[in-house]
Amino acid sequence: MVVPMNPAGRASWPAAHRLAVFFALAFAISWLVWPLTLLNPNSSPLIPFGPALAAAITAFLAGGKAELLQLLRQLARWRVAGRWYLAAAGLPCLLVTLSTGLTVSGGAPAPELGPNPGWFMLLGTFAFTLVTVGLFEELGWRGYALPLLQRDRPALSAALLLGLVWAAWHLPELLSDPTGQRPPLPFLLMVLAQSVLLGWLYNSSGSVPICMVFHAAFNTSGALVFPALLGPDYLTLWWTVALLHVLAALVVIAVAGPLRLARTLDMNPSHGIT
Repeated sequence: MVVPMNPAGRASWPAAHRLAVFFALAFAISWLVWPLTLLNPNSSPLIPFGPALAAAITAFLAGGKAELLQLLRQLARWRVAGRWYLAAAGLPCLLVTLSTGLTVSGGAPAPELGPNPGWFMLLGTFAFTLVTVGLFEELGWRGYALPLLQRDRPALSAALLLGLVWAAWHLPELLSDPTGQRPPLPFLLMVLAQSVLLGWLYNSSGSVPICMVFHAAFNTSGALVFPALLGPDYLTLWWTVALLHVLAALVVIAVAGPLRLARTLDMNPSHGIT
């Protein structure tokens, strides 16, 4: 990749500060509508495509058209081993199901899921979430930021650092929600653990779409269960979800190793921006 140079022969400022530019843009774009919640508390405090747009802008500023195309080409990496699709779709659903079962076995009433939503509606919800959450976030967080963070630090450290940034990015949703649907501490633990799991999936498969599937599968299954357990057992469910995510992340670290968070592929810069 050709790095744009200034007249003095040095790398351009965006090229030398890709992460800082990306994070600043991701927060600035995504939080742009937050003040509007003062006028309409029911409006969304986040622009969901902020991370993806920030990654595209940063890639273009730092490396021109070539780097932008390199970023976008990651969305075409669907052809990976089926086990990664199974892990990406099955693991979040399993964690939500186990969390619900443990919460109910601890005394919570079985959740009333209402009328059977049907496979068509579930698939429609998943497809919608795959774009509005999976694509809009994962192209930025895992497709752009994670490879850059892993250049000079172990994969586990990079995943945890990215997890802290990712959790902070959700701050408008946490502060603008008077009902407390996302309890801060278990939410932070879950996001950190998910960042490790997503780092493992990305490093092992080299695929942003795999991360998109994981993200969409968790949000879809969670949207089916979490609203059905609102009440005194809701916080218990959140803590159970968070702790099971932490347990799954610890297993991944033990098996894949903290240095690479991968057993099937060498850490390869070509997965992301080089």
